[in-house]
Amino acid sequence: MGVQISLHARDRKLIKIGLDSVICSRGLVQSLLGPHPLCPLESNPSHHLQIKTLAKIVDCPSHRGMFSGSIAPGPCDMAICLELNEHEVLVVYEDKLPGVDVFVCTADPTIEPPLMVINTVLSVMAYDYPPEKLTVYLSDDGCSEQTFYALLEASRFSKDWLPFCKKLSIEPRSPAAYFSNIFDKHDNDHPSKSKELLSIKKLYEQMVCRIETAMKLGRTSNEIRSQHKGFAEWDSVQSPSDHQTIVQILIDGRDSEVVESEGCTLPTLVYLSREKRPKYHHNFKAGAMNSLIRVSSNISNAPIILNLDCDMYSNNSESVRDALCFLMDEEEGQEIAFVQYPQCFVNVTKDDIYGSSLFVGMKVEFPGMDGYGGPAYIGTGCFHRREALCGKKYVEGDKFEWNKGFERKEGSAGKLEETSKIFANCSYEHGTQWGVEMGLKYNCPVEDVITGLSIQCRGWKSAYFNPPRKAFLGIPPVTLDQTLVQHKRWSEGDFQVLLSKYGSLTCGIGKINPALQMGYAMYGLWAPCSLPTLCFLIVPPLCLLKGMPLFPKVSSLWFLPYAYVIGAAKSYSLIEFLTSGGTLKGWWNEQRMWLFKRTTSYLFGFMDTMLKLLGFSETAFDITAKVVDPDVCKRYEQEMMEFGTSSPMFTIIATLAMLNLFSLARGLKWLFTEGLAFEALFLQVLISSIVVAVNLPVYQAMFFRRDRGRMPTTITVKSTVTSEESNGLSIVFKFYIRGHFCNMGLQDDLCSRERRFNEMDMDLVVRRRAVVQSLLGPQPIFSLEPHTFENKLPGVDIFVCTADPTIEPPLMVINTVLSLMAYDYPPEKLSVYLSDDGGSVLTFYALLEASHFSKHWLPFCKKFNIEPRSPAAYFASISDSISQSTEFLSIKMRHTNSSYGSSSIQKLYDEMKHRIETATKFGRISNEIGAQHKGFSEWDSVSSPRDHQTIVQILVDGRDPRALDTEGSPLPTLVYLSREKRPNHHHNFKAGSMNALIRVSGNISNGSIILNVDCDMYSNNSKSVRDALCFLMDEEKGHELAYVQYPQCFNNVTKNDIYGSSLRIIREASLLYVDFPGLDGYGGPAYVGTGCFHRRETLCGKKYVEGHKFEWKRGFVRREGTVSELEETSKCLADCSYEKGTQWGNEMGLLYGCPVEDVITGLSIQCQGWKSAYFRPEKIGFLGVPPNTLADALVQHKRWSEGDFQILLSKYGPLTYGIGRINVALQMGYCVYTLWAPTSLATLYFLIVPPLCLLKGIPLFPKVSSLWFLPFVYVIVAENLHSLFEFLWSGGTLQGWWNEQRMWMFKRESSYFFGFIDTVFKQLGLSNSAFDISSKVVDPDVSQRYEKEIIEFGTSTPMFTIIATLAMHNLFSLVGGLKRVVTDVEGWAFESLFLQLLLSSVVVLINLPVYQGLFFRKDKGRMPASLSFKSTVLAILLCFISLY
Repeated sequence: MGVQISLHARDRKLIKIGLDSVICSRGLVQSLLGPHPLCPLESNPSHHLQIKTLAKIVDCPSHRGMFSGSIAPGPCDMAICLELNEHEVLVVYEDKLPGVDVFVCTADPTIEPPLMVINTVLSVMAYDYPPEKLTVYLSDDGCSEQTFYALLEASRFSKDWLPFCKKLSIEPRSPAAYFSNIFDKHDNDHPSKSKELLSIKKLYEQMVCRIETAMKLGRTSNEIRSQHKGFAEWDSVQSPSDHQTIVQILIDGRDSEVVESEGCTLPTLVYLSREKRPKYHHNFKAGAMNSLIRVSSNISNAPIILNLDCDMYSNNSESVRDALCFLMDEEEGQEIAFVQYPQCFVNVTKDDIYGSSLFVGMKVEFPGMDGYGGPAYIGTGCFHRREALCGKKYVEGDKFEWNKGFERKEGSAGKLEETSKIFANCSYEHGTQWGVEMGLKYNCPVEDVITGLSIQCRGWKSAYFNPPRKAFLGIPPVTLDQTLVQHKRWSEGDFQVLLSKYGSLTCGIGKINPALQMGYAMYGLWAPCSLPTLCFLIVPPLCLLKGMPLFPKVSSLWFLPYAYVIGAAKSYSLIEFLTSGGTLKGWWNEQRMWLFKRTTSYLFGFMDTMLKLLGFSETAFDITAKVVDPDVCKRYEQEMMEFGTSSPMFTIIATLAMLNLFSLARGLKWLFTEGLAFEALFLQVLISSIVVAVNLPVYQAMFFRRDRGRMPTTITVKSTVTSEESNGLSIVFKFYIRGHFCNMGLQDDLCSRERRFNEMDMDLVVRRRAVVQSLLGPQPIFSLEPHTFENKLPGVDIFVCTADPTIEPPLMVINTVLSLMAYDYPPEKLSVYLSDDGGSVLTFYALLEASHFSKHWLPFCKKFNIEPRSPAAYFASISDSISQSTEFLSIKMRHTNSSYGSSSIQKLYDEMKHRIETATKFGRISNEIGAQHKGFSEWDSVSSPRDHQTIVQILVDGRDPRALDTEGSPLPTLVYLSREKRPNHHHNFKAGSMNALIRVSGNISNGSIILNVDCDMYSNNSKSVRDALCFLMDEEKGHELAYVQYPQCFNNVTKNDIYGSSLRIIREASLLYVDFPGLDGYGGPAYVGTGCFHRRETLCGKKYVEGHKFEWKRGFVRREGTVSELEETSKCLADCSYEKGTQWGNEMGLLYGCPVEDVITGLSIQCQGWKSAYFRPEKIGFLGVPPNTLADALVQHKRWSEGDFQILLSKYGPLTYGIGRINVALQMGYCVYTLWAPTSLATLYFLIVPPLCLLKGIPLFPKVSSLWFLPFVYVIVAENLHSLFEFLWSGGTLQGWWNEQRMWMFKRESSYFFGFIDTVFKQLGLSNSAFDISSKVVDPDVSQRYEKEIIEFGTSTPMFTIIATLAMHNLFSLVGGLKRVVTDVEGWAFESLFLQLLLSSVVVLINLPVYQGLFFRKDKGRMPASLSFKSTVLAILLCFISLY
């Protein structure tokens, strides 16, 4: 059959300023078939098929359906007429088009009805696109059986609906929308069409009836459940928030037998409900989208992704092809990451009463942003490149090969379902960059905007396309409350984006166009703009009530700027709105909503963001309801505002309306009674008049309406009384706080934080993919199987150090060891070494018990994938947090009869614990126990912990095929080491122990990677080894890295961190949240002695050689020999005399002679050319025990400050040794810590001299009235605000920041001072280095006070004497200073002594717990009486010295 067609070039353009880019059909065809001249095609028969391809893909909208006959040329730019065969056309280009995956998201079947959802699904299934290349996914975050049933019904109905749509070319292709439109228009002219229409409508109504019946009953009948195997999944579903992953392929487009009624292929249709568990945060829509990206990659893996909200049905079946005109354009398409369609709505009233149509945003602002790099991504109606969503950066010149076609995954539907489930499990994202560098971003209410911005900051552009026929139509909010809540979420999220590390004004610098930065900032500033709006709605009316003028008189020339701004702004707004297609009344409604949103939604968004930063609130995600009461719908159609709910927002709106009404009445009275008042008060009267006119619907709802949409009586009374009392803004805040905290219980907990690589200088994108690429070469990101590279992974040796069984209990030590043995890593490549510097037989016995228990514990951990894998921590978390959770109960029920079920394994642990504690209590090992292992005989020769031979015992030999757990899997190697100690040899503390471990492990396992942890620092994340290898084995940058440092975090820090133990905030310190990521950008962080993965070669002194790459592929080979032989040959490596005449402790291993051997070792490694990396995963890698008393905390910081100061003065000082070896910024970073000790002198000066002078009346600072006072004020305010903001931004609380300030002062006046003195004494030869071990054993009373955040002063220490003396000194000085100010008649004392009074006042406030400990507390944690007396006397002496 021959047909004549007319081809008209489409005028599709990217609206750009300064960029003449025309994206049209030519580019698309060239990208598919190669370059072809457009004009000569008429005379070249070989190009006929290409032209037909062009016509089919991007035919002009006015000439669609051109295969029905001869079409005359239209008014487009160009026409080409050809004779072609229709069948040949389909063959040419259909196999060249890319696959498209469509994501539809729903979350709650009660507010997002399944019938509405499937109408959206059916509309996208019916796209004018090759069905075998189209896959539709429905993500059901509500895990509703009714939604699944509705989708099953839709899959059957699609077999009739899709051929009906394509045969008759109907629009729209949502059945509900189409039938509504067609019967409204009575379009039944064509008899055949009418017959088919009635038939398909009947099928649809029958489907609707079945779905609504099931929804009404709230369940699916047994008859329905028997229709599909998928219903069986709901037998295991506990609740919508606690269930396994469900993946069901309802239509498999690969199956040749699955066809529609006309015999054509159907698109693939997939149902997904990702796993949810109470203890895992699900990250709302962003989490659902990321699960869809991964699951779809396993099933269809299309390069193009379209995502839609479930209420946003497709209104244009050509939308896919339209979007491809941008993405596949030959010249500019490779730059575009996503194509955004406008967000349009189907049932907006004529004058858009709630401003839902977003006229200006969609028709002015987004096209404007399009000219500077592209619009924002707004969460629906957006076509993405999969690679851009998966974190790929834009590379100039890189072009996607569309010609390679589209291939689906192999395997049966059942197999694909099973293999896809893992991608949607709760734990899948742990240890990955999902939600941070890949997929949609987490921890933000507007995950779409922040994701789009981050994509653009990676170099991509976006495009905005607003076709004449709207691509998607949704359902807007139909009540005022829903509209305000929706805008509250938008403004809150945009403000959070602005303040986050992805803020357009910070992250966007140099990455996106400055104009685009401003465009994003406009939305980011929505929330704070509520404050000036409230000011203009409250202050002028209040002043008008009092007759106080705020603006210039009408007769004044200064009135003209005000008149110009008001007139110009409103005229511009009106013209812009009308040219965008709005009406005059619609503009007035827009002004009303402008006022309502800024006084309620944006204010609440601002307050919620502030509360979140202060740690008082957490992120929530409010879903807009799509179900509307018929009465509400009727009033909406009549454009009557809905006020029928009690909301804090309505209270604010009504209060401000009444305040302005009363103010206007009073103002008019002023105008009529006093002629002069008109000129002075005109602008205030004008403002109140406009506000009153805008609020007319509010007054109607308060006093005149009688329907259910009127304002509730309680709000009417409350707002009227409030406005009459003129309490203004304070009332607004009161209602906000009340409403906010009443609803806090309904908000979801936010449990996951962003996982980042905080880097400033090194572009290191590290994923697990890098590990595999370094082993096997490039692999598809989702096609990796663990068994393909396990044999290529390097060996890992883990060092655990303990020194004293009395302060580091053996039970705690073996819990750390067991957590490390249970790593998710090949056990034959894992070796755990325990270095016991206490030479304790009790520790050896505990380790022997742990080796037996590990045979049960390791398979239990791996089978149930538990975290953490420290038995004590795991059982404590189970009993404290989720003992009643359905997940744990189900585990117990399913494995009650298992040899190591949960109750069985806990019983085994309790028995082991009892045996160890009994032996520890007696302080010795019984003969019966001693006979269990040959190693106990070693202690027959031990004289004391400081005088004994080397003891090496291999308790588990991983090479032995008989060393298996209860499941038959191999166990990691486990080695006990107690190095030789003799009184006449210095043992060099922890550094000596580590060096002995390096040598002994080199003889036994010789792993390429070494992890060292403190004995109290158990592993909290079984993926930590693999995460660290992502850095060390990275193909591009890994060879530069010497070590990967994890943050030092603690598991029992109090809410407000009373001792500042977390180094800023719980779990993530400022030191580790701000400082270390900063160091990371200039060469890497310091080595902090625990939680650090090293290359063995760097610890052994190897210098970095440019271009040298470690050959990981050479694999892992263990040493040969029997256990006894290895033990004997290893002993000499740990002898006291081994290091004599060698470079150990100098050029090899950890360096000696410094209390902070870790920091100086890390610095020396970096000075040899190596870099390091800092990794702070979402799930903390290691958790330890912080000091639980003030004395322990101060002693610990004394050792740190002393050691750091010694580094500064040593030959390895960063300011001397580091010159030319490390980055200057990294030198400065180290100096921050090395100068801790000397800063104590300046702190002591400020705590002693100003108070002394205050007592004497000697001013030290400028007067308040002096200009020189301003620099002091600026420094004080700026420094403390910066400190507060940094602390809160890092996740701390306000009380936590105050505690941090207290510890800042305590440490500098005691710990750092003693560290400074000790270092000076050591330099003078009057003292030697010592190593103080922090006690891990806490008295129950002390622990109880610690949990209550009561500071512990119960020991007598010189540090407490200094603290108490300075506290009393400042208290006496403050009292004396206040007396001097009060008795001063002339008033000079206040001006002159203000800053000294302020300083002493702050010090006294900080020391309130000290005064309580001195005089008011009666518990054992109070300050000792002798110390109280001593400090008081010393303070009095100081005061007398100053006075006399």
